[in-house]
Amino acid sequence: MKVLTPDEMRLMDENCIRHFKVPGILLMENAASAALNHILADYSFSSPLIVCGSGNNGGDGLALARKLHSVSRSPRVLISGSREKMTPESLENLKSLEALEIPLYFNPEDDVLESLFEGSDLIVDALFGTGLNREVQGEKKDLILRINSSPAPVVSLDIPSGLDGASSDTLGCAVKADSTVCFGAPKPGNVLSPGFINNGDLLCSRISFPPRLYDNEKYPREINLPGPLPERDPLGYKNSFGRVLVIGGGGEYRGAPLLAARAAYRSGAGYVTAAVPRSHCSGFSSRCPEAVVKGLMETESGTIAMENLESLVELASSHTAVLLGPGMTGETADLIRELIPRIEKPLLIDADGLGALAGRPELTLNRTAPTVLTPHLGEERRLAAGLAAGTDKDLEEVYGALCVHKGPRTVIGTPGGRRYINLTGNEALGTAGSGDVLSGMTAAFLAQERDAAAAVQKAVLLHGLTADLYPSARESFCAGDIIEMLPETLKVYREKYSSLTETCFGKIQMLP
Repeated sequence: MKVLTPDEMRLMDENCIRHFKVPGILLMENAASAALNHILADYSFSSPLIVCGSGNNGGDGLALARKLHSVSRSPRVLISGSREKMTPESLENLKSLEALEIPLYFNPEDDVLESLFEGSDLIVDALFGTGLNREVQGEKKDLILRINSSPAPVVSLDIPSGLDGASSDTLGCAVKADSTVCFGAPKPGNVLSPGFINNGDLLCSRISFPPRLYDNEKYPREINLPGPLPERDPLGYKNSFGRVLVIGGGGEYRGAPLLAARAAYRSGAGYVTAAVPRSHCSGFSSRCPEAVVKGLMETESGTIAMENLESLVELASSHTAVLLGPGMTGETADLIRELIPRIEKPLLIDADGLGALAGRPELTLNRTAPTVLTPHLGEERRLAAGLAAGTDKDLEEVYGALCVHKGPRTVIGTPGGRRYINLTGNEALGTAGSGDVLSGMTAAFLAQERDAAAAVQKAVLLHGLTADLYPSARESFCAGDIIEMLPETLKVYREKYSSLTETCFGKIQMLP
């Protein structure tokens, strides 16, 4: 499913109208029908208040008011703006409401506003569309604050008013909807952080756009919906399912490589080697007896010494994928920088590995095997900080790597400019070690999949899906729970793949 910016959506509207002869007013009618289907199915109400602006988003609301009237509801319509500024399609719907004698209120005074909100058991937000690009002020801000303070449920049309459709940032203030029906395709403001929280339950209607419009490869952003898991070879053995090397640990940081190794096994890797400081070996083996543990020479402070360079390069050559960085410290930066260009297998760089790489894109640019970087926001800033001033290139292009931009809505980027927005996961993943588990999972999929981007997409989605499937309290969720839940998550993914993808793993409901 593509995710379209407001500008891309505007062009799609124009193409649909000009090339496929679908009138704009019919698209508006289809949008209103989709919203009506959702509202009638999911809410119990009798006196809805439709809050409209003067643009086409307001026109969607006006058309919806007419449809609500036709099913014996008693809509009242509040219009912020002037009749003179209405689009032609909106004006046509307004004339229909006037003929039907549906109550209309243009820019009402405070006492009328108060009575309108108090007497409503459902509010429809059709104030702004996705084209808003300035901070909300004045009477529009007051309306949004009134909507948010109302006890009635709120349904937004296309996007909660006040959100930037392109960035998902709040422009001063924004409606906090219980549900949002987006039209044509989701916008970044519907699915990215932080704005996705304001959408509530997200639903989408194509409003009769032909598939050739929205399934076009020229649009670089889409929901992360990778393919099914590959079938396991019934005649396979440990080396058939990928060999993962985890290089990490140092000083007091013993848990990170351990979590990564355990996650790699639970994600299907057939053979995992953990290269850790010698002093970590006994504890590692007792917690993950399946792993082959390679004890490394240490510095005085217990970190991995530079003297291990050649043995690590040789060890990496006998594995299918390598994870570098979990639990390592800044003291190992020189070793990491030497290893990156010399490892000739798919390489995932995480944690302190990213700190060592920051500002040195030449280390990854010349690699022939795939490189994956998994930064959180702070690590992203460090990766960008050391670059030449004025560069406008994305990290993916600068470092020649797949990047997993970790956050409440993780985004996977490719050097070619594709972006996959991951919808699975929740706040339970905000716990120490969660990123180490993701790295181990990703390394395992890199070792099993031919397509590195597909491997990363699956790991990120399954990592989030595990949190979504966790049956207990989210505040009790620990990184180790992800590992323990993985067998069930993989089973669900295999058995329910088709139905799960139809709803974007329960995150977007499609409407006719």
